[in-house]
Amino acid sequence: MRVRVKIFLSMLAAAIFAVAIFPFETNAQSAAPQMVVTWQAYGSYVPPEYGGKALPNQESELTASLEILLNGKLVDLSKQTIYWYLNNTLIGGGAGKQYIVFSPFGTAPAFLALKVELPSYNGNLLLHQIQIPLVNPKAVIDTPHPTGRFSGNPITLQGTPYFFYTSDPGTLSYAWSVNSQTSASAENPQTLQINLDPATPSGSSLGVSLTITDPNNSMSGSDSTNVIYVKQL
Repeated sequence: MRVRVKIFLSMLAAAIFAVAIFPFETNAQSAAPQMVVTWQAYGSYVPPEYGGKALPNQESELTASLEILLNGKLVDLSKQTIYWYLNNTLIGGGAGKQYIVFSPFGTAPAFLALKVELPSYNGNLLLHQIQIPLVNPKAVIDTPHPTGRFSGNPITLQGTPYFFYTSDPGTLSYAWSVNSQTSASAENPQTLQINLDPATPSGSSLGVSLTITDPNNSMSGSDSTNVIYVKQL
């Protein structure tokens, strides 16, 4: 349902905000520089209407970059030695190495600890660490009825994938069931249309489940919901 989707996205936004404010460390006592690390995940599908950040799955590639602000101005880092660590493992470094490309370590769900180090910035050691959520793909069932109650017949539900290693949701497999009975749509697998028998009593509950699978790597995500039929008098 749309309410469930909003809650799901709000939780993700909260997680991203939480890692964005992780503090940096420095042994300088005054005029501390501000270290800013930004990152981007590639190979993690999100629908066009999603307004948040695409979170990496285990197959994603990530990029990260470093900037330093001092008194509101960007610092030239071209001659600074910069080291990058992922979960305390060195993944790259060198003079002016402000940009890094890397793949996730470990299995989802987890947090990736990305740390950048400048061992001799004006004679000081600078460290900055952030945490990046590593997630499993998600399936979300979206209905036009936020309360879960409907009176029209048929009812149409939409399945939406998040964070799969694909750029085209049409390449994914959608497996629907209603009250544990397999159901499918030949025209659009992302959409499920439920046609009720006219004799269906008011108050009947339908348990709908969806599993989305990527046939190329067996990644999958599942969701389930209940909708209640209220017959119009």
